[in-house]
Amino acid sequence: MKEYNDQLMKFKITADKLKMEIKLSDLAWLLKNSPNNMSDDGEGEYCHVRKGKSKEFAEKIVEYLLDESTQDENCTRWGLPFEEIFQEMMESDEECLKYNECD
Repeated sequence: MKEYNDQLMKFKITADKLKMEIKLSDLAWLLKNSPNNMSDDGEGEYCHVRKGKSKEFAEKIVEYLLDESTQDENCTRWGLPFEEIFQEMMESDEECLKYNECD
């Protein structure tokens, strides 16, 4: 098993799973500190998670992640980062990938 715990998102790789985890407080922190979360006057945040609503906020995040992507109707929103990474890995000729020969 391998773990990556040095960022807000924690990752754990087991024999058959990739587990990703983020604390609800860290998810709220990401919203609060998002460059898109600026008030009109640029002096502070536009919004934040209401006190006691962290679980509800996380549930909404998951609902949005499960939605169809606005960029690719054949992909969910959560699938887009994987597609981007897959493309980069294929272009980088990663050693962990087996490439089919083209005739």
